[in-house]
Amino acid sequence: MLNRFLIIIFISSNIFSQTQVVIVEEMLMDVPFAGEIKYKTTKYASDNLYKRDMEIEVGSFLVRMAMGGNKKLGEFIDGDSKIRTVYNLKDKEYAQENFQTIIDNDGKPTLEIPFGGPMGGGGGGNSNNNDDDNDNENEGEDNGENDEEEDKEEDEQVNNEVKRVIEKGYETIGGFSTKKVTTEMTGNRGRVIIEEWFTTDTLLFRYAMDVESKLASAYGGNPQTFPRSFSESMLRSAGHEFESVEGRLVKYKMSPVDDDGFKMGFEIKKIKKQPFKKSDFSIPTKWKKVDELN
Repeated sequence: MLNRFLIIIFISSNIFSQTQVVIVEEMLMDVPFAGEIKYKTTKYASDNLYKRDMEIEVGSFLVRMAMGGNKKLGEFIDGDSKIRTVYNLKDKEYAQENFQTIIDNDGKPTLEIPFGGPMGGGGGGNSNNNDDDNDNENEGEDNGENDEEEDKEEDEQVNNEVKRVIEKGYETIGGFSTKKVTTEMTGNRGRVIIEEWFTTDTLLFRYAMDVESKLASAYGGNPQTFPRSFSESMLRSAGHEFESVEGRLVKYKMSPVDDDGFKMGFEIKKIKKQPFKKSDFSIPTKWKKVDELN
C-alpha cells in the first residue's frame, strides 16, 4: 500500500513538473435593491506558487459608486520566498507580508483584499471550510441559549419539504462530463430551487487545491475553499437524509420560485494545464509598493 501511494505521488509530481494549472471561475449574484454583482476569478497554481486575480463588476450605479467603482484585485503566495502579496490591478499597487508575520498573527493574514467578496477575504486565513462541505452555516454573535434555540427551530422550518432529482444521463459543462442534481426546498421562506452539476474528473482541481493548502499551512492558516455542494450542506444542516453525488461542483444555480429574491450562480468556465509561465507569478517592476491597499 505504501509503495502504491509513493508511486501515485511520483506520477503526479511528474505530470505537473514545469507546468501550471489555470482555472477561470465566474459567480453572479443578483441582490434585491443592489442589482447584479459579477465576480470573475482566475486562479494560477504551480509548484509552491499560487495566485488569483479577481474582477468585480457591480450593475447598480449607486452601489458601484459607493464601493469606489468596479474592482480588479489579486493575491499571490510564493512559498519559495515565503511572501504573500495583495495587489490592485487597476491602480498598479501592491503590498506584501512575510509568512512569519502571518504566523505571529495566529495564521491570519494581516493584509486584506478590499471588497474581496465571497472569493476574497483574507486569502487563506483560518477558515474552517473544507472540500467536502461547508458546515458553518450559522453566522453572527452568540446571543445566548434562547436565541440559539430559536435560530435552530427556524432553520428546521426553512427546508421542511424537499424534492431532489438526480439526472440519469450526463451533460457537458465547460468541457466536463457532469451529473446534474436539482434540489427544491420549500419552507416558511418560500420555495427555492438549487441546480448543481458535478464532475468526477477532478485531477486538475485537486492539484490547485493541494498547492493552495500547502502554502496556507506553511504560515499556519487554512485555504479558502468552496463548498463541495450547497444543497447537501443545507440538507445536512436541516437534518434531511439524501442521496449524495460524487465529484466536484463545476456549475451551480440558486433561485427563488415564488418571488424576486436573492439569486446566485457559479460556473467553472475553463480549467487547463499548460507550460509554466513566469510572468503569471510575478509582480510588474513598474507597480508601486504600498503598506496596504485602500
